Amino acid sequence: MNNLISFTDKGLYCEQGNFYIDPWKPVDYAVITHGHADHAYPGHKNYLCHTYTKPILQLRLGENNYQTLDWDEPIYLNSVKVSLHPAGHIIGSSQIRLEYKGEVWVVSGDYKVEDDGISGKFEPIKCNTFITESTFGLPIYKWKPQQEIYDNIITWINKNKENGKASIILAYSLGKAQRVLQAIKETTQTIFAHGAIFNMQQTLIDAGWNLKPSCKSNS
Repeated sequence: MNNLISFTDKGLYCEQGNFYIDPWKPVDYAVITHGHADHAYPGHKNYLCHTYTKPILQLRLGENNYQTLDWDEPIYLNSVKVSLHPAGHIIGSSQIRLEYKGEVWVVSGDYKVEDDGISGKFEPIKCNTFITESTFGLPIYKWKPQQEIYDNIITWINKNKENGKASIILAYSLGKAQRVLQAIKETTQTIFAHGAIFNMQQTLIDAGWNLKPSCKSNS
């Protein structure tokens, strides 16, 4: 059995299906795992992504030829069966499952195994070959349970309020910002956000997500 995925100067390539996964140079057909800028690049002729990812790509990359799939909805690309499965990283983040002549490969994209209640629960997929992201794969990285982290943030915010101080939290505009805003939504009536966070949050709300609205900061 030939490899279903090879590494090229444009990114991960499936020769049998003639498509790339998260390519960083312009290609004819790109399958996108999620909307972060190091995975979703501009310039491709065709994009395939999860339905939840499309509004994110529209905001970040503008209008393009987008094709979308729901979870576990198969599509055949030149005889390769492709489907998307929850990765749990951010809204719309997907693992890419490829099946060809009985061989199954999975490309994880970025993923998170602890369910945050927003991004979808990571789905283990049986396969012959698993290509995994490993940004924080070293054993030196030890994460506390997310509820413990949220509780610490809320305690800190409430203490600042008692002392008449404002609380400023830094977070990526896509992914962590949504999780933090949901976690602290009961601590105050109004949350001001940087324009990049406000625009992303509002895009997701407009797409139907029940997320905490924010006010755009003028600074």
